[in-house]
Amino acid sequence: MSLKIIIPTDPVVRVEIPSDYPIPPIGEEFYIRFETFVTDPKEWELVKRILEKDALTVEKVEDNKVYLYIGQKADLQGTIESDEYMPSIVQYWEKHPETKPDPL
Repeated sequence: MSLKIIIPTDPVVRVEIPSDYPIPPIGEEFYIRFETFVTDPKEWELVKRILEKDALTVEKVEDNKVYLYIGQKADLQGTIESDEYMPSIVQYWEKHPETKPDPL
């Protein structure tokens, strides 16, 4: 089973990611090395333009699709869910370094 992330570019970019990739809670920033999965150069340019000035955040998850939106929710200040998510994503990155985003 694959998992897709839906990135709100124009046109929309849809890419497959590993089905076991930890998904953050709704309203949390989605961390992944996007350039590993967005392999089309034109699509990568669209995504890169967003990432250079903003974050991509989880809007909803349904039918093995993770819908992202541009920006961050200002009212979420380190929820318990994100405290549980971060250790799982760090462990995943240790096993799959190609998915870890570059430091800012």
